[in-house]
Amino acid sequence: MTTRFRTIFILIALCCHAVAHAAEKYAGDFLTLGVGARPLGMGGSFAAIADDSTAAYWNPAGLGRLRHSEAAFMHSSLGDLDSYDFVNYVHPIGGAASLGLSWLRVGIDDIPITALPRPANPVSPGNRPKQVGTFNSTDNAFFLSYGRQVGFNLGSKRLNLFLGGSTKLIYITALGNTNALGVGGDLGVLWTTPPERSPQLSIGLVAQDFFRTKLYWNTPPENPGEASNTDTIEPNLKIGLSYRQAIKPLKSHFLLTVDTDSLYSFEKHYGAEYVFAELLSLRIGVQERKGINTIHLMTAGAGLRLSFLTGAAFSVDYAFLNNSELGNSNRISLMTRF
Repeated sequence: MTTRFRTIFILIALCCHAVAHAAEKYAGDFLTLGVGARPLGMGGSFAAIADDSTAAYWNPAGLGRLRHSEAAFMHSSLGDLDSYDFVNYVHPIGGAASLGLSWLRVGIDDIPITALPRPANPVSPGNRPKQVGTFNSTDNAFFLSYGRQVGFNLGSKRLNLFLGGSTKLIYITALGNTNALGVGGDLGVLWTTPPERSPQLSIGLVAQDFFRTKLYWNTPPENPGEASNTDTIEPNLKIGLSYRQAIKPLKSHFLLTVDTDSLYSFEKHYGAEYVFAELLSLRIGVQERKGINTIHLMTAGAGLRLSFLTGAAFSVDYAFLNNSELGNSNRISLMTRF
């Protein structure tokens, strides 16, 4: 079997697997891939940081920290097969809240459909498969997110508390006009010590798919009278901690952060970031993967940020991810603040 036909066979098998509805533990698994080269370079540990527009994905409460409009873009590939894209826009509302729109897409486009010229006959030199069409297999998630700062006093101290949430529409397409549709929601809480103090501590808490998101497929039920085929995205509780220390003589600071997810037996994500003069960033992280054996995957990254006196900014970020299943991958994302 040639490499091309082996690849096609694998793609079709994956699509058939999706139509057959994989184990519900992995339903909507594309939602766990992460967005933004900056968070990914830190091992995907961002729930307690959430200080840019990608907070709409990582912890919507962080949108309440934004005081300028922001847009983010990311394009990548997974295993040289899937196209992996993310784009979002966040706009402040009033003085302490922001609203965001985001689109996450993972897909394989133009997958060949082949057929034999004479289906009743076996494959032979004169009866080879020919391409008769193509189809796309895509996973899409559209987010409408909101976050705001909440005034809260504890005794004589005022707490920096942020609350937020996302409503997400999930749309999946596969072979033969097969598709699935679902609506889910995330809730987030973020608490930080005053930003002017150093060190600064932050705690993030996110409940993803908190009411068990249902995906409804348009395929008919196996037996008459049964309900339509569905998948369920199980809830995930994400807890994050971060520590930020300023280094004033060098006009820099560093961040240490850790997250854990309940969905996969409390896998942990560790990250660190060093920022020099609010211009150049270096990052490193570790992702824990639990299965038959627990493995730890390394991540790394860098970023360049240009800031202006008006508060506008532009940044480009790069992340390298080591993945034992899909191979190494590179992510580049852009962010503009205006």
